[in-house]
Amino acid sequence: MRFLSSLSALACVVSALAATPAIRQPAEGTLISPGAAFDFDYGSIADYGTSSYNYTVWLLTSLPTSFAPSTDFASGHFFGRFAEPNYPGNPNPPNTPPAQLIMPDFSKNPGGFGSGASATNATCYLAVFEEYANGEGSIGYRISFTANQIVYNATSH
Repeated sequence: MRFLSSLSALACVVSALAATPAIRQPAEGTLISPGAAFDFDYGSIADYGTSSYNYTVWLLTSLPTSFAPSTDFASGHFFGRFAEPNYPGNPNPPNTPPAQLIMPDFSKNPGGFGSGASATNATCYLAVFEEYANGEGSIGYRISFTANQIVYNATSH
């Protein structure tokens, strides 16, 4: 009986760890040059009893400090909206993530009223917002957030 209790406790710990969203690549502190392809690997919150639907990937120059309205809390780049296969929530998503993302070159003019700006050794955050549900009632999807700090256009280590 004691063995079964220990096994049950271990299963709960493993399940809790597996259900924690994480950006596995790029790792914290990775140096990424403009125009460079970099490995991207995200561990979804999907797990037994938790369905993941979609997640969006952003590069942000700062993280939110509050939920107050702001017209200019950060600048950055939208990489896309992706999904990982998981049953029963999203077994065959058409928008699986690529193995690599391309770092934009912010010194280039994006068009319209946009204007490029050069930056070196800039602290940025690769951020993921994930939509999920876990069987508990909620108004709309639940949203998780995780981010890894990276260095944009590093000139030294």
